[in-house]
Amino acid sequence: MITLYHGTSTKYLQAIISSGLMPRYESESNWENAPSRKDMVYLTNSYAPYFAQQSVPVGSEYQPVVFKVELSDKICDKRLYPDEDYLEQIARNHPEGLPQEYLSMDMKQRTQFFRERLEHYKIMYANSIQGLGTCAYKGVIPPKFITSYTILDADRILEYSDPTITLMNQRLLADKYQNACNQIIWEKPFSLGVYEV
Repeated sequence: MITLYHGTSTKYLQAIISSGLMPRYESESNWENAPSRKDMVYLTNSYAPYFAQQSVPVGSEYQPVVFKVELSDKICDKRLYPDEDYLEQIARNHPEGLPQEYLSMDMKQRTQFFRERLEHYKIMYANSIQGLGTCAYKGVIPPKFITSYTILDADRILEYSDPTITLMNQRLLADKYQNACNQIIWEKPFSLGVYEV
């Protein structure tokens, strides 16, 4: 069993409780310059408060919310993929085996290269979680895998997380960010009851 988190906005709270965590499909990405894959839900063991905060525009009526997701090893092997940002960062120092044109790409193009080819790197999802603290889940995460959620106090976001999401930062500060995720999720827990795992 692995515990991961997803940060988003309370705008989607009731829909998530009833239908699960959905990929963005045709909705706009929170990351305009580096949109996520349309068929994936991104999970983290380190940066959920930050991602939640990024999903709530300044002055919005909504609040950042973090969902706790528990996945069996079998589901992980079937549904988890590495985050394309992890693949791009790791390939900077190890471009062996990549096509020649990859070497002339900028960071945005390199990330897109991996985003389009995640299936080829599926077995690296555990490396992605360990190396960058993030991964991608293909498809809808059913409510039965969501064990709780907590609405964050937007005024305290910097207490939870103020990250630079890089391999080096994860190596140096993973414990800090993972402890923050583990602690904040229990500040105001709301059991989803019927969806016991």
